[in-house]
Amino acid sequence: MCRIGKAGIVIIVMETFIIGILAGLLLVAAGKQETRDQPDLITHFDRMDLKRIEKMITGFSEGKGDKLTMLQWGIDSGPFIHDFYNDGREIHWTVDNTRDGMSANPGKTEYVCRAIGLAETADFYRVEVSDCDGYAKDEQISLISFNKDRL
Repeated sequence: MCRIGKAGIVIIVMETFIIGILAGLLLVAAGKQETRDQPDLITHFDRMDLKRIEKMITGFSEGKGDKLTMLQWGIDSGPFIHDFYNDGREIHWTVDNTRDGMSANPGKTEYVCRAIGLAETADFYRVEVSDCDGYAKDEQISLISFNKDRL
């Protein structure tokens, strides 16, 4: 028969206490909604960033202004930098790929549009603008997308 001394019992009680505290902390952390220090910076293209985009689209439909910066990395290139600003009536979306040496369109492109929406395909959610200067009024221009597998 194995005998456990007083020191062994104290150690077992302490270990059980520590495990209980850690389990409790994990449960509390699991229930908290993730927050980010810079909610107007889209970099992960995850569910939280998609919710921020949806908030921006809803705000625009209600005539509320907003601004965002999005950094979208290519597979073998530098980032595409998207600067988005709207005043509740008109959208200014600038795509800066000057840091992408492999870009087919090096430089900056600005879209000035009066409509924005979220389109869903089998694999993606795409942010599309329309009624843009220099384009047909009903032409949908897809500027960023969210892969559903990464949400």
